[in-house]
Amino acid sequence: MSVPQALVADRYRLVERVGSGGMGVVWEAWDERLERRVALKQLRTHPGVSEEEAELAKNRAMREARITARLHHRHAVPVFDVVEHEGQPCLIMQFVPSVPLSGVLKEGGPLSPAEAARLGAEVASALAAAHQLGIVHRDVKPGNILVADDGHALISDFGISHALGDATLTSTGLLHGTPAYLAPEVARGASASEASDVHSLGATLYAALEGEPPFGTDPNTIALLHRVASGEHPPPRRSGALAPLVERMLAREPGDRPTMRAVADELAALAAGPSAVADADPVPPTLPLAAVPAVAAADPTPTRVSAPVPPADVAALPPAGPPAGPGTGPDRPGRRRPLLPVLLGLVAVLAVAALAYTLLRPDGGGVATPQTSTSGTAAPAPSDDATASADPTPGPEPSSPEPSSPEPSSPEPSSPAPSPSPSSSTSASPDDDQPSAAELAAAVTTYYGLVPDDTDEAWGLLTRRYQTGTTGGRDAYEDFWDGIEEVRVSQARGTAPDGAEATVTYTYDDDRVVRERTSFRLVEQGGVLKIDDSTVISSTG
Repeated sequence: MSVPQALVADRYRLVERVGSGGMGVVWEAWDERLERRVALKQLRTHPGVSEEEAELAKNRAMREARITARLHHRHAVPVFDVVEHEGQPCLIMQFVPSVPLSGVLKEGGPLSPAEAARLGAEVASALAAAHQLGIVHRDVKPGNILVADDGHALISDFGISHALGDATLTSTGLLHGTPAYLAPEVARGASASEASDVHSLGATLYAALEGEPPFGTDPNTIALLHRVASGEHPPPRRSGALAPLVERMLAREPGDRPTMRAVADELAALAAGPSAVADADPVPPTLPLAAVPAVAAADPTPTRVSAPVPPADVAALPPAGPPAGPGTGPDRPGRRRPLLPVLLGLVAVLAVAALAYTLLRPDGGGVATPQTSTSGTAAPAPSDDATASADPTPGPEPSSPEPSSPEPSSPEPSSPAPSPSPSSSTSASPDDDQPSAAELAAAVTTYYGLVPDDTDEAWGLLTRRYQTGTTGGRDAYEDFWDGIEEVRVSQARGTAPDGAEATVTYTYDDDRVVRERTSFRLVEQGGVLKIDDSTVISSTG
């Protein structure tokens, strides 16, 4: 399969070879049935294995690929199909313009703790979702983490390395691949587990921060394997605030490591630490990589900000959006930060000037102007006491409409006017802005009622972060729904303030039926509830 334009499985036409590695060759291909661009990875077994072992590896890879196809997460490369060609399994996946993290590190050197926390949180959130479905990756390493053109990190090749014997001991006792990112128990011959994935992600973060894996890069594979099995490694020196977490992830015993969900949450919290900056917008902002945006899946709280708040409060919230594409520039938050103290200084100067004017003004003649200013300032007060305290002689003032108000109305209606205004605004508690459980469920039902026929309308019911991150963009979104014949939603229920669950049944054009129980997080934007995150809880079909 070395010539472009070859047709695989009577459906996928090869366009261009985009990469190769120990597990096979990756092609950009064209799905002629759904008319969309896909990535086709032709897997290959290692040379020298018996025909029986090669057949076993092929069947295992096909099975692992089918299991992986159950996972739908915006930070995991989705598997669309698995076919056989020339006796070898081929994975059909979403085409993601990207560079593996190993290439990023080779080209640019170690990451800062902020960048590592953000990328690690994204990958950990996908692995946590996989673990929830009973899927273990088994080969987390920089080469299997893709950094997309928009800055997102996606994990790929779930279980495939294990299926082909890469970086594991095969039935013949031979070790294939490098053990640099294996967990100690796997190096000692135990089966990979969720805790093993945690260790491998910890080793990946260690390498991204320190410049090399925790157990080194000894070209002698057996010597390196013994070092991994011992679990002894130099303490991290460049990892900053991430060092304690990385050390716990690299614990020698699986039971001493945190869960992947706990890792995702802690990395998200570290990414949204004191260095995080957010725009003073009601919609969660989009920030460049250097600004370290948090993963909203790990912390849904920021996405519930649905009304403008003062810039100082917003700056304290972790950002919830994905990294921005080229052109925003990492210096954008830096230009905004100094503005706040300047504005506060100006406000303080004006307040002092107003106070001085009030205290030093003459008693006669010029009372009307400052009183108009004071009444405007006191309008939000819940009672007339504030207005009275601004002027020690309020009795004669209401009898003269001109100084008290520019309007020709009588003093009686003008006096109580300030009171109802703050009363009504104060009575609108924050809970009134939160959608009810019924509204959350209805929003999910409404969205799926539009697809696959009205994708234009449905696209508008997704947040920008979901559009660019989870769906992969408008073209990928349209390609997906082109292959769906019908969608049905059942058992939808909302969970205030921003959650919902529903069973979504997809009927594909080839008559396949897939039923998924999915959880959603929604945010309100412009008075409309939009889907901001989704995770498949269980899947059948």
